[in-house]
Amino acid sequence: MHSQGYRFEIPDDNPTIIKVIGVGGAGGNAVKHMFKMGVQDVNFAVCNTDRQALTSNPVPIKLQLGDGLGAGTDADEGEKAARASIEEIRHLLAPPVKMVFITAGMGGGTGTGAAPVVAEVAREMGLLTVAVVTAPYKYEGTDKKEQAMRGIEKLKKSCDTVLVVLNDKLAELHGKLRWKEAYAHADNVLANAVKSIAEIITTQGDINADFADVKKVLDKAGQSVMGSAEADGEDRALLAIEAALNSPLLNDRDIRGAKRVLLTIASSPEHDMLLDEQTLISEYIVNKIGTEARMFKFGAITDKELGKKLRVTIIAAGFETTNNLGETLSSGLPIETEEKEDEPVEDEVETESVDNILDVEEEQPELVEVEPEPIAPTPVAVSPQSESVRWETGYTTEQTIIRPDQSNGQRLTPEVNVDTLELLDDERPDDADLIKRTIDMFVKGQYNSNDLDSPTYLRNKTQLYQTPMLPEHEFIRARLND
Repeated sequence: MHSQGYRFEIPDDNPTIIKVIGVGGAGGNAVKHMFKMGVQDVNFAVCNTDRQALTSNPVPIKLQLGDGLGAGTDADEGEKAARASIEEIRHLLAPPVKMVFITAGMGGGTGTGAAPVVAEVAREMGLLTVAVVTAPYKYEGTDKKEQAMRGIEKLKKSCDTVLVVLNDKLAELHGKLRWKEAYAHADNVLANAVKSIAEIITTQGDINADFADVKKVLDKAGQSVMGSAEADGEDRALLAIEAALNSPLLNDRDIRGAKRVLLTIASSPEHDMLLDEQTLISEYIVNKIGTEARMFKFGAITDKELGKKLRVTIIAAGFETTNNLGETLSSGLPIETEEKEDEPVEDEVETESVDNILDVEEEQPELVEVEPEPIAPTPVAVSPQSESVRWETGYTTEQTIIRPDQSNGQRLTPEVNVDTLELLDDERPDDADLIKRTIDMFVKGQYNSNDLDSPTYLRNKTQLYQTPMLPEHEFIRARLND
């Protein structure tokens, strides 16, 4: 190539910048499926602690982790084996690799333990890192589900984005198929996720979306969602986008609130995409998002093998609230919550029937009959504040009170001397009605704890009368306990 007297050599084949690594049994099977599909412009590698599984895998680049005897279901063993081979992992991810896909099954030993280590190395090397993993079936037990959640959380710390495929969702969609066909569909989902993103970068189109566009959408995106589907016929555009948004990779969540969207539409040269189809698909996505996305990248790809079909691939990221996968996986599991301190509860007043109250016999002190000299009764003023006070019993003549609203417990001298508050006037005609009314109010629970802390005469605002004091020499001493 010549330009203004200068000569430039442009290599015919571009270096492969995408590496797909399968970790563990499930990840190795997914990569084997992609390898057999003939996915172009990517390099494949498999890592496993099981030497026998590596030997039977047709993928040419293989890395044995540990002693080759497997990790069982122990994720810690899988992690240790991966860390022991960390230099070999770095070699797998050496330039010209710029983007790495990590496929694994979460819940087992090698995939759960080793995949996060591979992601750590990729992130340290500055690679765009995407994990596409499966989560276990609900019936596989709480231990496996909890281990899977821990593995996914570790992946999120090192990966730019994590795509999670629920096995239960695949079972829901393909439950009527034979088990081999159903598992093949699971591998297809993982393969299509990788293939769809890879072709955005590597396939030349009239409206091109390159690696930089993919990186802008997926860089530090957390848990993203993705869908891809094909359709034909007159309504192929609508059918394709509807099916893409019902993909198992979306895990029953919509794309509402996504801030970053990457859309690619692929069609064959003979049945190229119409402008109306592009508009329909784009507007459909915008309506589903609900708000205007901050970044909307679009690419058009030509694929000769599609024939009359139209393929739509959408990646949505940048959600304000991430999909709480833990709630989906932990359905039926005990959820740990912070223990809250018991809030103070006001003392409840236990009520009894009127008959029970009347049956209670209170112990009365032995009284000495004394004929006091008649004097005119003098009313004693009762302070309004005394309605909210609690009387303390003691042995001193002068009693003290503590008002409940004073937290420092300051003792105050009573405004009324207890010794001067004797018996009610027996001559008053309304005493019986007053007692009956008091009992009725008590039974109906109309008193709170503060009410019960104050004397009845204060609650009912009963007038008290002072009786004359007896001279000391007129008292007759008696021992009440004899």
